[in-house]
Amino acid sequence: MFKNWFRRDSSEKYKMGCGSSFDASDGPRTVVIFGSTGLLGGAIARRLLQEPFLYKVRCVTRRSSSEKARQLAEHGAVIVNADLGETKSLEKALEGADIMFLTTHYWDERNKEKEVIKGLNAIDAAIQCGVKHIIFNGSENVKKIIGKECNHLDSKSAIEEYIREVDNPSVDVTGLNHVMPGNKTGINFTILRLPFWLENFYSVFKPHKLKHAVYAVALPLEGCELDMMSVEDVGEVIASILRRPRQYYGKTLNLSAEALSMENIVDTFNRHFDNRKFTDPKIRVKDMEKFQFPGAKDLAAMFEFYQSGEAVRDIKLTRKLNPHAMTFDRWLSENRDKVEEALREAN
Repeated sequence: MFKNWFRRDSSEKYKMGCGSSFDASDGPRTVVIFGSTGLLGGAIARRLLQEPFLYKVRCVTRRSSSEKARQLAEHGAVIVNADLGETKSLEKALEGADIMFLTTHYWDERNKEKEVIKGLNAIDAAIQCGVKHIIFNGSENVKKIIGKECNHLDSKSAIEEYIREVDNPSVDVTGLNHVMPGNKTGINFTILRLPFWLENFYSVFKPHKLKHAVYAVALPLEGCELDMMSVEDVGEVIASILRRPRQYYGKTLNLSAEALSMENIVDTFNRHFDNRKFTDPKIRVKDMEKFQFPGAKDLAAMFEFYQSGEAVRDIKLTRKLNPHAMTFDRWLSENRDKVEEALREAN
């Protein structure tokens, strides 16, 4: 099944050093995208599918019959069934691939250890299959910074650390007794660290109704600014990275389109919805910690991390990679219908 990498000896199979390069004359590169039916992976898949002469897009999903998978297939993607918990299915999905984009999901099961193991499975399979470039949606170690667990970010930090330390198979950087087999000479990787997603405003952080036509935007910023970006704009960032991949090997890219205060956020909502009134309830991190919904403490820790000053994001770099990255004002103009629908659901 895996004849391409079985033909190589062990030293060649794992050779992914910074000397590797891509030439458009070699033909389109195969990019395997995990999470392709979600917001982030879907945005990347849609962007790369616009350039079929440069990329063959292989979308990994557990639900190949879903409407989102069907739409990607109609635009030229190859849909592959695979599960991050099943190593053999990952090796099949990654066979012959040049590039892997990996994002993992904590909220599916709300289990940090399972998310980490799934991420490590994908990294191991990519190395085993000779993938030339791994791009991962990572994170800082929030617990290390603020002393509180933030499972959905700390899990990604553990996977990120594994990618960085994978040269040394004797080191267990995850604390899960997971050791990468084999001898390697290194991997080409790029780490993305994303800010608050604008799409949260029509999902988990949609404004909630206080009374008729009055809504609260409940983000515990406590006077700090919040870095933000539309997930849709990450697609162009990835396209820019892949145009000059060697420039970004071994780099951590801290992304943000802009940073806004609660006053800015609320004012922008009010400009776009003149039939509603939006307010800032001045919620605090310690208030969010007491909320009873699942994951409240993790989200509270995330905002405490945002307030810490350690969540450094680079707007200038982001706009270099995507000069057309949307501001919140523009995003709200283009996504007013989605936010409107979310507000109706909040009634």
